[in-house]
Amino acid sequence: MPFRITPSLGPDVEQVGPLYYDNEQPGASYQLGSVVFGSDGGEYHYVQASANIAATANTGTEVIITFPANTVAAGSGGFYTKPATAITAGQRIHVRRGAWNAVPA
Repeated sequence: MPFRITPSLGPDVEQVGPLYYDNEQPGASYQLGSVVFGSDGGEYHYVQASANIAATANTGTEVIITFPANTVAAGSGGFYTKPATAITAGQRIHVRRGAWNAVPA
């Protein structure tokens, strides 16, 4: 699986959770909307789920990002959750531009 290569403090691209420890501090380095690149060449956006998102094997579940809140829900947005991982509302995750098993565009 890919790892984050962008030099910034924050969760790895596969981490799923409610908050990252630095998010509660004013001016923290890693906020919702942060964009990083992975070792696989993929572009990853750090977002928060606004609803439960079912797991989809291999590709991940396609989601749509709502700006400026940087929230995601299932939809045709061209971004995908981590494969085989169910997400609950409120969890913060990285979503990948394009399916996780696809070559980056």
